[in-house]
Amino acid sequence: MKTLVIQTAFAGDLVLTLPLIQSLAHHETDTCVDVLCIPGVSSLLDNHPDISGVITYDKHSDRSLSGLNKLRRILREKQYDVVVSPHRSFRSAMLSYATGAHTRISFDRSAGGVLYTHHEKYGKGWHEIARNLCLLSPLEIPPWSKRPKLYPDERDYSAADELLHRAGIAHEYVCIAPGSVWYTKRWTVEGYAELAVRILADGYQVVLLGGEMDKEICARVRSLAQDKPVNLSGRLSWLESAVIIERASALVSNDSAPVHIASAMETPVVEIYGPTSPSFGFTPWKTRYRIVSLDGLSCAPCAIHGGRSCPIKSHICMKSLSAEHVYGELNRLLGE
Repeated sequence: MKTLVIQTAFAGDLVLTLPLIQSLAHHETDTCVDVLCIPGVSSLLDNHPDISGVITYDKHSDRSLSGLNKLRRILREKQYDVVVSPHRSFRSAMLSYATGAHTRISFDRSAGGVLYTHHEKYGKGWHEIARNLCLLSPLEIPPWSKRPKLYPDERDYSAADELLHRAGIAHEYVCIAPGSVWYTKRWTVEGYAELAVRILADGYQVVLLGGEMDKEICARVRSLAQDKPVNLSGRLSWLESAVIIERASALVSNDSAPVHIASAMETPVVEIYGPTSPSFGFTPWKTRYRIVSLDGLSCAPCAIHGGRSCPIKSHICMKSLSAEHVYGELNRLLGE
């Protein structure tokens, strides 16, 4: 059975799709599973034994009709039997239909629903992994693995360990990931810096993580924390970051991709919520964790993804969240 999984959202969404992909791949010995994703996150899938091929589509930079038609031709030539699309956009529906696959599955809330042959309930309040696994129902496939799995290779481990060694990380450390694609999801720089100082005072070292776009915010956190945390932002591949997170005693992060990488690597997590909510289904999965948020706000949650700016111009959900609160939850997590 030739199967395509369409997930063209961000890195965290791709990781949360892995249990679905893994279950499809293990159903029958002759099953071939390809994944369609965006280029910036495709390396997360490197070395994954359950993925036969990766097709990338830069939906942000290549919006031309010719680019879309080229991708349609590629998908049609693959002759897929089944397409499963956790991604709910109309573009994903069009690409699913373009494959010509006889079975095309997505959620009942997906745009372009008429282009799918099967529609599964989008379980409001369910964890995203559980929602995605429900897309197996029309195929009568049981979940094979409910934990996302990433596969760093020897080069990833060697590169990550070398960076840690050169940075002087010689004992237990805590990772902090202060960035996010969405501005309103970010806890304050001042809060992260104070948290880092408290962690350092407890004898742990602190490693700041993030992509190229997070270098500035990580540099500001480091500066406010007397330049003592190690800043690895913009210096790691996705799978090298996974190794750094795996080696850590814990991760503190906004509601963003590092949380889901930590779940895959079984690292304890403190996840900070502001404009979004744990009820949306994107909490850590099958690892120990604590949720930190400011309760009782009439304006929260305000959006499923957060946003570029606070709708009421105060960003109170993050600005009023104290480092003492986050530190307390981290201490409880580390003490278990």
